[in-house]
Amino acid sequence: MIAELSWKIFDEILADVPEMFRARRNVVAIVKVEGEAVIDNCEVVALGSGTLCMFMDKMDGSGELVEDLTGDSLALRGFRSYLIGQIKKHAEGAEDSIFCKSGNSLQVKEGITFILYSNSSPMGDCRVVPKEGPKEGFKSRKQGLLPVNEEELGKIRLFRTDKRFGSSESCFISLASFLHCIPSPSDKLGIRQICGVQGSLLSGILEPIFISRHIVNRSFNEASLQRALYDRFKDVSVPDGFQLPPAPILTHTLWRGTFGTPPCIPWGVIWALDQSMELLHTPTGKRLLDWEGIVPPEVPEDKLGVSSYATKSLFSTLLETCKKHKMACEETYSAQKTADTLYRKMKNAVIAFAKDSELGEWPVKPVQPDF
Repeated sequence: MIAELSWKIFDEILADVPEMFRARRNVVAIVKVEGEAVIDNCEVVALGSGTLCMFMDKMDGSGELVEDLTGDSLALRGFRSYLIGQIKKHAEGAEDSIFCKSGNSLQVKEGITFILYSNSSPMGDCRVVPKEGPKEGFKSRKQGLLPVNEEELGKIRLFRTDKRFGSSESCFISLASFLHCIPSPSDKLGIRQICGVQGSLLSGILEPIFISRHIVNRSFNEASLQRALYDRFKDVSVPDGFQLPPAPILTHTLWRGTFGTPPCIPWGVIWALDQSMELLHTPTGKRLLDWEGIVPPEVPEDKLGVSSYATKSLFSTLLETCKKHKMACEETYSAQKTADTLYRKMKNAVIAFAKDSELGEWPVKPVQPDF
């Protein structure tokens, strides 16, 4: 049901896109559910598709580039755009906003939950299984899973880079120089599952928002998903005032969209409810403004622009909304990101816990946001 609905919306938003931009390896959707999880109560509110990320040396602190173009990260980015729209609706008094007042913050109205659907298990620890004999190992690889030694389970894993523009594989552990500074989707989702998917951008305005259920098609392994998304971080020391969420429900779906297995392509797709769909160019982290006359892999600079989903764009929209409606918000994103919120305290606690538990160190980007 959720899978079919997600693909239906995905097909609709790509209906007018030329075929060369439509090949997809993955689709990730965030679905709002009001009440019981029946189709009439479900609405897709954010979508992402992509398997790659920018070169590390192309990153900057401008906030104008979308650096991680994996489907999971794009869906979460689209979701933050959706949440900003809902904050604006609440501030304007719209009854259909998902938020209600909770002290000095906003919280999601009772009865509303969020489900994350992915047609493929997130890359990284969600796909890692204990190494067995040769036959079992071969079977695991055929299922898109990575057999490793017991001591490697739960480790933070980083992307590696190659000649193209990033890699769809995130199978290394050490922080060697040839690795990326972007952690795998499993690690990002695992931290957000514990700290909240609203992220640091919205943590001063919103109470934590959690994914209640993950629905996965390919490469589903319940033990791996449970470990990667929750169990490896659940024993963290929780700051005062923060309540650890329950473990998410994990569901395997056999329904899948009708698409082949295309090669990695340098395009990501991002969309949020009430926002426009954008094609994102992986090598530059920019939005494709016009596809007329493009012959890949060459993309003229005048065909690219800043995405409305880029961090700077999202923060500008949030700041404008907050100023207009007299809501508290820092004047700069760097101040907003590092503000002493419960989300920041919890994320710092999880990062410290991962290091102390020998799961690995959380990578730091070479250039921090400066806007």
